[in-house]
Amino acid sequence: MKIKEFIENFTNVSKAIIERVETYKDLSGEEKKERVDEVVTNYVTGVIDNIQVNFIVRFILKKLLIDNIPTITQIIFDLIKTKISGITK
Repeated sequence: MKIKEFIENFTNVSKAIIERVETYKDLSGEEKKERVDEVVTNYVTGVIDNIQVNFIVRFILKKLLIDNIPTITQIIFDLIKTKISGITK
C-alpha cells in the first residue's frame, strides 16, 4: 500500500466511522469520540501490521499515528461536521 492510498483510506474510513457513530443517540459526545478513536485505532493498527516494512518503520508508524489518532479524528470531524445531519443547526 502506498502512503497516498493509506491516507485516502484512513480519511474515508474515519469519516464513515464518525458519521455512523454520530447516529447513536444513547451515547454522549465524549463516548462517541472515544468510540470513533477506538475503531480508527483498530483500523490503523491492522493496516500497519499488514504492510511490508521492517519492524523499526512499523514501530515508528504506530508510535506517530496511534498517539495522534484523537487529534486526527477531531480534525476530520471538524472538516465534515457541517455535512452530518443532526450535528449542526
